[in-house]
Amino acid sequence: MVNLYPQHNINRLMIAVVQEQDIESATHALSKLGLTVIRLPSIGAFLGRRNATLFIGMSEHQVETAEKALKKSCRRRVEYVATPLEGSPLPFPSPTPIVVGGATIFTFEVEKYVEF
Repeated sequence: MVNLYPQHNINRLMIAVVQEQDIESATHALSKLGLTVIRLPSIGAFLGRRNATLFIGMSEHQVETAEKALKKSCRRRVEYVATPLEGSPLPFPSPTPIVVGGATIFTFEVEKYVEF
């Protein structure tokens, strides 16, 4: 790994998809840990809800702490989606509860980190 800025020991990239309601608390929790967060707006494919995709550079020793911070600041919720009733001649949708939220996290090893 090439690191041109030794004060930034970034050898892991965490990508976290966070629900819109949790974006502020998640970025605040990560910033309190001294992590720099890049935030991109995104939309979930299943429900079409707004999310944020967070790119977080860190050292391998910070991964577990960052995961705990996200787990604490991103909560799951029950929402209802309208689904058609099977066998019904009328198109009356039935509210179906689904669990949404939390965070989806991917962590990758960083081969090279350059800042300019």
